[in-house]
Amino acid sequence: MRKKRMASAALAVVAASCFALAACSEGATGLGGNDPGRTAPSTDFDPAPVVKTLSKSEYVNKTLGGLLGQFAGFLSGYEFVWRGPDPYIGMPDDWFEFLNGPYAGNFEYFTPPDGYRYDRLRINPDTGRNEVWSDDDYHIDIFNQLILDEYGASSYAIKEAWKKYNVGDWGGGGDAMMLINSSEMLAPYTGTIEAGNRYGWCTEAYIENETLGMNSPGMPNTATALVDTFASNVGYFDSVVWAKFYAAMYSLAYFETDIVEVMEKAKDALPKGSYPRQMYDMAFDEYNANKNDYVTAAKNIERKRRMLYRLDNVQTDPDINGAFAVLSWLYGNNSYMETCKISSLIGYDGDCTAAICVGVMGILNGFKQGNEEYEALNREIYYDGEGVYYNDDGSLYDGEAYAARIKSKDYPARQKIDDIVALYQKNFEKILLQNGGTVDGDNYKIPTTALVADHSFLFDNYDAEKRDTTGFSAKNGTLECLVESENGNSHTGYGAFRFTNTKEGETYHTFTGLATGKAYRLSVYVKTDNETQVNMFARGGGKTSDISFASVTSLINKEFIFTATHGTMEVGFKFPASAARGETVIFDDFMLEEIEREELSVPSDQNLKLSSDRFMKNVKKPDGIKAGEQVVISVEYRNYVGNSIPVGITRNGNMFGSVIASNTSKNSLSGKAYLEIPYVFEKDSDVIQLNFNGYKLHIGGIKVYRSAQYMFR
Repeated sequence: MRKKRMASAALAVVAASCFALAACSEGATGLGGNDPGRTAPSTDFDPAPVVKTLSKSEYVNKTLGGLLGQFAGFLSGYEFVWRGPDPYIGMPDDWFEFLNGPYAGNFEYFTPPDGYRYDRLRINPDTGRNEVWSDDDYHIDIFNQLILDEYGASSYAIKEAWKKYNVGDWGGGGDAMMLINSSEMLAPYTGTIEAGNRYGWCTEAYIENETLGMNSPGMPNTATALVDTFASNVGYFDSVVWAKFYAAMYSLAYFETDIVEVMEKAKDALPKGSYPRQMYDMAFDEYNANKNDYVTAAKNIERKRRMLYRLDNVQTDPDINGAFAVLSWLYGNNSYMETCKISSLIGYDGDCTAAICVGVMGILNGFKQGNEEYEALNREIYYDGEGVYYNDDGSLYDGEAYAARIKSKDYPARQKIDDIVALYQKNFEKILLQNGGTVDGDNYKIPTTALVADHSFLFDNYDAEKRDTTGFSAKNGTLECLVESENGNSHTGYGAFRFTNTKEGETYHTFTGLATGKAYRLSVYVKTDNETQVNMFARGGGKTSDISFASVTSLINKEFIFTATHGTMEVGFKFPASAARGETVIFDDFMLEEIEREELSVPSDQNLKLSSDRFMKNVKKPDGIKAGEQVVISVEYRNYVGNSIPVGITRNGNMFGSVIASNTSKNSLSGKAYLEIPYVFEKDSDVIQLNFNGYKLHIGGIKVYRSAQYMFR
């Protein structure tokens, strides 16, 4: 029996840092191998497919189960409950009622501080039936289907759709919308610290994009590729990592019956040694140690929580919530209702956790009579196909309108749940054909694959959490580990590295077991003194490649892509000859991965030349690139204006988008980096113009690469 009354209208309603020094030590070996100089096999980014058959009716039924599971978990789960000063871990079992948690308007056990945001299950007085109202747990998931259908899957498509439909969102999505409106920023720049996204660390990246796995059943690499673009629109770092793991699970679940099998087949999306992978493994360990006590397991995991730069609510921590999701699946033991109960009550961001967990269970089970959840879902939400999703227009609230909605009047106010599922199916069929599958009468022939193997090269202490300098070598300078009580220098945890220059100082990690001739990408968070320039370098086999950055006075992420010239490479930071004694660079989360880097064309091989305000180039679409397919245009540049600047891009005279050009140099004489522009050709040959009005940039060579996804964002 429901404990709330249905309404037909509005619901009434740290301290200063301390530093610890450690002596520098010799480089450690990455996970790629232990044999110095050994050239390892490269990653197989194209695993062999196995064609499997899925009937159209089964696809629709499982996708319906997944979408209803999203709604069910959300409406049942408890979010941000505190017990005194601490998060409430493991609420009492009698707090749980299926489809009747706080977001369904039931405040019997917990009254949220901002109740107007709740009550997402409301009676439509014209029909007498409940409607599921929009929320950030799924409103972008559903909007993504419109994007795929009307625009495609590129960064440009996402930007254009968000701009047209005026997305209302919390956290990283809210800031992404701000950046799109102000400068037509493209993903992944919209999700970054450097562009100005204050909340990209938050949950939106994974709670709003994991159901892209339902567009690619049995094709987890397609699912993670979609997530790489869509999730990085609103966030970065571990939230994007978890988004890929969840999307892989949603994809794999169509051909599985056991939730542990699904998790184990998806776990390579969590890089070995990363904090998400540590949390995943810890969840299994705690489950095995406390088989009948999920609360103890959850509390033990919560004690291992680490801080994250700019995190302002510990209960939104993506890694603890990720571990809680894994626990919910383990203790749920393939039961839909038990998984829903545990994920709803386990704590932290429980409504989001439950939506994710129950969505996967909905795919595993399908939406079928006889299932334990079927009658309640049909009675309260689905109504034998008449159930409706409502895009909250904000009209029932005083003051600021409810944020998690699509604001444009061009977006449908109401959609039948079956129509949303039909849109998932329409987009799946298009993606299926693009990936070599076929539609055979009432069946789909799907080229299923395993998830691409983990291709990260994390090493012990890549994140400075050993609180010493293990793993790095240093020359002509002093390397130390900083330990602070609040994040400012550290990106995760409370440890970071600081290297102080003496004369042309350098610090690096020695990676072994790389594949000569293959591309690698370093992702690292950095900070410098003002007017300090630092090179990032990769050295091996007598060859060195590098880029630079300068005057980074607060933490940002830097990426450095290089080709391995030897099986063993020294990768790190070096001060130029012009650097003064005592200049410093701070860095944290030093993460390497092998990547796909297929060069398609070289439109320009010019040396760096000074340009004022703008740079124009006619660029031919490479052979084999299809209409609407995204590529990456890599532009060598030097920026010495003293700060990062937005660079607008016009395509054939019309605005295409913008990206961020980092500050590379403290003067016009040295240093460089590369703009990685996600681009879609309009014609066989496009006139592309880079606009940096009021500034001067040196522009060098230009190359076009096929788009590829990354493990780290």
